[in-house]
Amino acid sequence: MITIMNTKRVGIIGYGALGKILARGIVSQLSAQYTISGILEMRTDLRSELKTDGFKSCQSLDFLLNNKPDIIVEIASGQAVREYGDIILKHKIPLIITSVGALADDQLYSQLLSSAQENHTKIYIPSGAIGGLDIMQTLQVMGNTTGIIETRKAPDSLNGAPYLNGHPLSNQHRETAFQGTAREAITGFPKNVNVAVASALASAGIDQMQVIIESCPGQTENIHKITCKNDLAKAVIEISSSPDPTNPKSSTITAWSIVALLKSLASPIELR
Repeated sequence: MITIMNTKRVGIIGYGALGKILARGIVSQLSAQYTISGILEMRTDLRSELKTDGFKSCQSLDFLLNNKPDIIVEIASGQAVREYGDIILKHKIPLIITSVGALADDQLYSQLLSSAQENHTKIYIPSGAIGGLDIMQTLQVMGNTTGIIETRKAPDSLNGAPYLNGHPLSNQHRETAFQGTAREAITGFPKNVNVAVASALASAGIDQMQVIIESCPGQTENIHKITCKNDLAKAVIEISSSPDPTNPKSSTITAWSIVALLKSLASPIELR
């Protein structure tokens, strides 16, 4: 007897540089498992682009929800998580959060957690521009875990961050742009260190995970090195990835990590 698999409907919030990669990745890699039911994008120029690319444009969350998605992916901003996350979960729809830095807000985190539990649905956090969340969680449950993430990026990808207060980083000399906790890092660099919050949630915690951001002139890749350890084990994970050409603050691997997550969710075999 042959079982025919029904495709799941994916709603997407955001059609910027990474949203485009995600949508095209779903079409090219996962057409047997998923269809895109609609994309919510507030910018009129991007709405025109997504229509040209053959996707349904949604100008409000209600419109997106009316297209009956089985799962929704946020790949827009922390503001989108704050504005739409709770409503989506209350509609009993699983939510993939890319802008995980928003979860450094304890009140928002608690609210979304409660909504997911009360409505018997789930929040998924993709690996994004890093990896190894599984081993970090293993070390966390073992107890007494500490962690540090060292991020190295070109100055152009860091300039404009609130922490820099309008002062540009040097294009000649390497310098430490920031050192502090993951909570402090996401406040000062909201478009750069979602990875710090993701690794913190998986391991040492938002206020315990240490973050160092290095500005490296001439560097062509974003590099993240994460070290987590406890009394019995230690993990060192280093990831290098190219920034998106149209948005140097983001890594293209972030969008592809969501494609990989969707693939895993649809597979009868799940690697952990």
